Amino acid sequence: MDPGLPTGAETGPVVSTDWLADRLGHPNVRVVDCRWYLRPFDLRNGDDEYARAHIPGAVHLRWDTDIADPDRPDLWMLAGPERFAAAMSARGIGDETFVVAYDDQHVTVAARLWWALRVYGHTAAAVLDGGIAKWAAEGRPLDDDAGAPAPARFTPRRDNRLYATKQDVMAALATDIRLADGRMAAARAADGGAIPGSIALPGIEMIGPGGVWSHPDEARSRIAAAGGAVGEPTIAYCRGGVGACGTALAYAIAGQDDVAVYDGSWTEWITDPDAPRVLDQP
Repeated sequence: MDPGLPTGAETGPVVSTDWLADRLGHPNVRVVDCRWYLRPFDLRNGDDEYARAHIPGAVHLRWDTDIADPDRPDLWMLAGPERFAAAMSARGIGDETFVVAYDDQHVTVAARLWWALRVYGHTAAAVLDGGIAKWAAEGRPLDDDAGAPAPARFTPRRDNRLYATKQDVMAALATDIRLADGRMAAARAADGGAIPGSIALPGIEMIGPGGVWSHPDEARSRIAAAGGAVGEPTIAYCRGGVGACGTALAYAIAGQDDVAVYDGSWTEWITDPDAPRVLDQP
């Protein structure tokens, strides 16, 4: 890592627009536009939004194709190491690159990339606080040039502590591991159930006015109010693995950066008739 750049541990899980503006164009900073929209709730297309205007120098990445496992198209689970490394390399993200991911907070897809990078051992990553909306509202530059960064060498170093499987969650039910449900209330109600013992903690609800994430003290308070505690072993889940990454990001803001994400989440859980569930909402 360039000695002039901090590590992810030094910046924290989010960086400000000022922070990024001061480093925009740095050869070892790669900005990634992660915009993606959940249909039919939003009919926009992330590729089109990127092509129309993005932060200068940003590359575009789709969580549901570029870094998803093509052998599990029903679940959009995280790609294996070779596919993930190829996606990073093609976007100029190497072992020495500091990654700043952003979205427009329709869903927490920037947090998905932040989490995925850390699963593969790349901790020099953060989410842009306020996303592109805050950047634009402050009158900062936008661009429509896609560019073509030179390929970089990305070495995946899997950290399984941050990744939970269905078997991990099943085993956790008999322990004191906390399960945090990252689905919003409407999604939980539509799904009609939850994993037993889980608390309701949508990470996206910790985004406040101006798209800014909660202050660490507020994040800790909200986690406690939901029935969790910073520092206890925790696995986050949601409907499809994205909202849970927002919950993991909220925990990291609060000071706990080792929350695992159940990648298959509720979509996989309900396909197993032996997986327990409760009908009462958490």
